[in-house]
Amino acid sequence: MNLNRYLKEERIDLGLDAAFPAPDDDELAHPATVESVTEHMCDLLTRSEAVVNESKLRLDLVNRERRTASLLGNGLFLPHVRTLQARRLVMAVGVSAAGLPLGAPDDEPVRLVIALVGPTYDDKAYLQVYKRLSEKLSDEDSVNAVLQAEQAGEVVRALSG
Repeated sequence: MNLNRYLKEERIDLGLDAAFPAPDDDELAHPATVESVTEHMCDLLTRSEAVVNESKLRLDLVNRERRTASLLGNGLFLPHVRTLQARRLVMAVGVSAAGLPLGAPDDEPVRLVIALVGPTYDDKAYLQVYKRLSEKLSDEDSVNAVLQAEQAGEVVRALSG
């Protein structure tokens, strides 16, 4: 399964640090929390024509992460939800060079965020993509390629190859 079918360059943010500057860098900084990062990723997801209703998708994804945040450790955060607000599976990626202190189980700052939404009626595709994504995230070379990417196309290639 090739993930580039679900991930497009316009849904990749290589500068999460700019969206969530450290409080000492900017007094008006928007703090990085699980909810605020999830909302930011939702903004990226809604760049897809597959999203039906932006505000309902945001609510579904944030509520899912409030129940149990998908902080995987090793600098990974994988917010995901199956919802009627997605016509098909869609992914978005965010990269933080400095790392975001989101309270992961291993206390490592989050450097890679991959958001995944899909329709409730397509379990097979959702599970296949989730499995393939897990394989890619288990491969240190793939993760490093994403973290070191300077252009969005490099992220697509690293996760699709």
